[in-house]
Amino acid sequence: MAKVTVEADAKADPQRVWDVVADLSRVAEWNTMHEGFTGEVPSHLGEGTEYRQRVKLMGMPAEMAWRVVTAAAPTRLEQNGDGPMGVKAKNLIVIEKAEGGSHITYEMEFIGPALKGPMAGMLEKQAGAAGQQALAKLVALAE
Repeated sequence: MAKVTVEADAKADPQRVWDVVADLSRVAEWNTMHEGFTGEVPSHLGEGTEYRQRVKLMGMPAEMAWRVVTAAAPTRLEQNGDGPMGVKAKNLIVIEKAEGGSHITYEMEFIGPALKGPMAGMLEKQAGAAGQQALAKLVALAE
């Protein structure tokens, strides 16, 4: 298993941050792992929404099938995903009101037989860096 948590503060209020996060048409503007979508792209994210996304991490392209578990605007977006080689993923974005704006926490968790041994550590390092870059871009867009 590989798990990463990154955090950032934004001057924007939680609703403004949520508006960027929950708009799939804007994912390419901030999510550095995003390579595109396959199939129909939903107009909004709600509980039970499903979609397919092409991602690239550690230089490897993959397709993820995502299902939204929780979409509690403007504070919590949780998604579960199925990827190649039996990899399961969880993404959680929590947006909390903070003095002067918002505090954003982005958690990514990856489980699967392909992630045993040193591969998990390498994935954590790469996903952590990508997550930090994504949050920096998200903050810039929301502000």
